[in-house]
Amino acid sequence: MSFTIALAGKGGTGKTTLAALTIRYITEVLGKSAFGVDADPNNSLGAALGIDFEKSISDMREGIIEKRLDFPAGMSKERYIEYCIEECIVERGKFDLLVMGRPEGPGCYCYVNNLLRKYLDRLGTNYPFVVIDNEAGMEHLSRRTTNRVDLLMVVCEPTVIGVVTAKRIIKLSQELPVSIKERVLLLNRVPEEGLNEKVLERLEREGLKPRTSFHFDEEIFQASSRGTSLLEISRDNTTYKALCQFFNGCVPVEVDSSLRSE
Repeated sequence: MSFTIALAGKGGTGKTTLAALTIRYITEVLGKSAFGVDADPNNSLGAALGIDFEKSISDMREGIIEKRLDFPAGMSKERYIEYCIEECIVERGKFDLLVMGRPEGPGCYCYVNNLLRKYLDRLGTNYPFVVIDNEAGMEHLSRRTTNRVDLLMVVCEPTVIGVVTAKRIIKLSQELPVSIKERVLLLNRVPEEGLNEKVLERLEREGLKPRTSFHFDEEIFQASSRGTSLLEISRDNTTYKALCQFFNGCVPVEVDSSLRSE
């Protein structure tokens, strides 16, 4: 069974950066393959990984709902939808990426969503690790795009508003119809001088204890500014090294040997 890691946080916290570095950790340090799911409507994970994508699930879904797609003779609608999903997957050897796109539109997607969930559950079992980059509202998880999450990483900016938002996200995750084994809070872009006293007070008031924190990273900022893949930054990058250290002990090194690995 795959180990599923999901990231959530409000826009601008750097969760997509951490999602990309998580995929790098899995493929580079653990030597395993990963299935990345970009479930944020901003569709930024591909760019962080240096990937251009042509199709998203929402494109496929809307085409089916609006009957702009012709079903091949002899192929059932269900099998054709699976084929369309496969066409949306970008393969990169060490990892594959699927972009979800917008979570919904004006049409009714119940039938397609049910098939999508079933297919993703089956597809995910082919990989040792699944990494899902979510929006703050975790719309795709709330619609049960997946049924189980082993590790939910809530990424928070070092501000009072960031802490309040993170608390709301954690509360929302507890109400979702998804089994979440472990939830952790990660502080990102922390100033070198440390957290403001008001932020510390708010963390204590909300009963939140960050599992780890990352400082503002100039190398990552410059890479993002240039549009460079985060797979190309230095192995000695401080954020990447801190993330690797965080994963040590909370992410299994050994997984089902029947699943894909490098």
